[in-house]
Amino acid sequence: MLIERSIEIARPAEVIFEFVSDPRNDPIWCPKVCSVEPAARQEGGPGARFEVLHKPIPLRPPRRMSHILVDWRPPREIRWREEEGDDVILVTYTLAPTTAGRTRFTQHDDARLSAPKPLQTLMKIGIGADIAKQLRSLRSHLEAGSAG
Repeated sequence: MLIERSIEIARPAEVIFEFVSDPRNDPIWCPKVCSVEPAARQEGGPGARFEVLHKPIPLRPPRRMSHILVDWRPPREIRWREEEGDDVILVTYTLAPTTAGRTRFTQHDDARLSAPKPLQTLMKIGIGADIAKQLRSLRSHLEAGSAG
């Protein structure tokens, strides 16, 4: 299932890229992310792996997810692979400069979920709402000038 949301942020692409390329910042702008830790001693960049503790479903306990940086093209694109059991979400962030130091930030998720088909429509709605909320939080944080 494909899900995409965009938002314009009054910050240059380089500032946004630097912030979102480090998943340890995710708890700041992704309300369902509890913590992010590197999976091993490693340099940043493609191939980097992280262990994420997140709480995707209200009233359920947090769950662990593997978060892998697949590729990036600073400061324009970042591609992640998130794995939790049989569920895989390929996440792409694209950053496109607009006007006067502003950037269009887009999150595109290709979710391959193990849930039964009838539930996937509801899940798509929920994931889309979560992404929209995350993007508003990202914009608020970055525009407040507290990036990094």
